[in-house]
Amino acid sequence: MKVTKFGGSSMADAGQYRKVRDILLADPDRKVVVVSAAGKRFSGDHKLTDLLYLCYSHVKYGVDCSPIFDMITSRYLDIQKDLNLNLDLAPELEDLKKRVAAKQVSREELVSRGEYFSAKLMASYLGFRFIDAADWVCFDMDGKVNLEKSYAALQGLMTPGMGAVIPGFYGAMPDGAIHTFSRGGSDITGSLAAAALDAEVYENWTDVSGILMADPRIVDDPLSIPEVTYDELRELSYSGAQVLHEGTIFPVREKNIPLNIRNTNDPDHPGT
Repeated sequence: MKVTKFGGSSMADAGQYRKVRDILLADPDRKVVVVSAAGKRFSGDHKLTDLLYLCYSHVKYGVDCSPIFDMITSRYLDIQKDLNLNLDLAPELEDLKKRVAAKQVSREELVSRGEYFSAKLMASYLGFRFIDAADWVCFDMDGKVNLEKSYAALQGLMTPGMGAVIPGFYGAMPDGAIHTFSRGGSDITGSLAAAALDAEVYENWTDVSGILMADPRIVDDPLSIPEVTYDELRELSYSGAQVLHEGTIFPVREKNIPLNIRNTNDPDHPGT
């Protein structure tokens, strides 16, 4: 069984959802899918997580966030419509909008909803089960993930033979309050899921073909690094390589699970 994680660029619009579906259909072992919030569709577009943070700031300082929230709603409802899904997110989005305006939503819960709605849509599209990250990613009061409790919880939620879609980026505190990782933390969710389920491999699908030998903003068409060690990957992450969150390494390394960084837009490339 393989755990796959798809980043924001892979969730940006209906066309990207179709690419994700094709990748999953190409390998029946890809049973568990972790998703990010919708990213940018084009240069100058907005990541939905950024818009959610902006919504919270508006409400905090007494400014109406309705125009921003309506942009978020439109993005998700457009995907729902374009994929012709038998799922109506509108009531849940409207309820969230009212709770935000009434200041009944914490900052962390609000920004986590990008991943939440992405996962709802993807689960409906694939015919997979939706498993809320808040039901198994268990944080202790110090903000650290309780690995033993989290792994056992996910194992108990899995249905044999059935695919599952999980929102990345967040989990729950002991009192049930939503708690998020730092930005890019959906990578960690995928790594935790792979470790919990003793996956054959953890595939992290993004918009580059693995770890590149140079910054593509500076060097044209740099080659991918075919293979790196966990230590080298951690050093690259800490030193600023933005392919992977540095907190991703520990869970899969502890279980000796290979990590494969792949490109959603070039699925035949082996990546790193």
